[in-house]
Amino acid sequence: MGNKRFRAENAGKPTSVEATRIWASKVIDDFRASGNEVYTFEHNLSNSERGVIHQMCRKMGIQSKSSGRGDQRRLSIYKGRHKNGKKDEKSNREKLKCVSFPPEADAILQELFTHYPPCDGDTAATSFNKYSGKSGKQGQWNDDFFRKPKSSSEEILEKVASLSSRLRKDKALQEISKLRSKLPITSFREAITSAVESNQVILISGETGCGKTTQVPQYLLDHMWSNKRETCKIVCTQPRRISAMSVSERISCERGESIGENIGYKVRLQSKGGRHSSVVFCTNGILLRVLVGKGSASYVSDITHIIVVLDILLNPLSCVH
Repeated sequence: MGNKRFRAENAGKPTSVEATRIWASKVIDDFRASGNEVYTFEHNLSNSERGVIHQMCRKMGIQSKSSGRGDQRRLSIYKGRHKNGKKDEKSNREKLKCVSFPPEADAILQELFTHYPPCDGDTAATSFNKYSGKSGKQGQWNDDFFRKPKSSSEEILEKVASLSSRLRKDKALQEISKLRSKLPITSFREAITSAVESNQVILISGETGCGKTTQVPQYLLDHMWSNKRETCKIVCTQPRRISAMSVSERISCERGESIGENIGYKVRLQSKGGRHSSVVFCTNGILLRVLVGKGSASYVSDITHIIVVLDILLNPLSCVH
């Protein structure tokens, strides 16, 4: 009975290890935020408390050392220093120089890079570009996926006529068109295109399923093609790569096209379409690499519209200019 009462009274209370981690985390955070290079804990720490702090420092990348004996044993932590207090930047550089591949691995690595070139930010220096080089030679990075399509006014008119023809002949597309016309966002089509023409940035919010993600890119594309007869590059972001792929496939289906024609996607290690695609779906990370990547200025200038999906709650279908 006494044991049960003891367990009930102590239920929910942190253990000694958890308590040590709580107060030690506060001390370490304050130390990292300060300008001090060394911090020494009080000498009244127990062996278990010192062990917990050592473990926390290893996980945080902070050097720690216990020194002294008996009641004088103390634990010190350091910023970017060895346990003896000397800076280890030089030794870190020396360690990095020792990292290398055996000679027999060169041919294997070269073959892997040839068949599976890195892209979409696999390497920080190359950003979103695609590797295009020959075996054994220094390759160059070039990717025009986010460039505006090269289409004349006549070619744009042909695309518009082709879409109209598919809608007239394909009963399945006609059914899809009827469903699209019943979406809540349909009545805001002219307001959206007009707002985009008059403002650099607009905010569109609506209930889930109202058609924001699938219809707004098509409204802008059809407006550019039918009214202005101009090419465009509409980049739409999605929070996850699977949603970028599925939404692009859905829009292609609604327009009676194959994925990768006028509608494409580009996610890490996988893409459909190219420069000829007028609407491109990608993840937020891909767009960020495009905007800040090396030599990105020439690519950004070709992007006519950027649609960024935000998970926020506002009044349904409101446009803020």
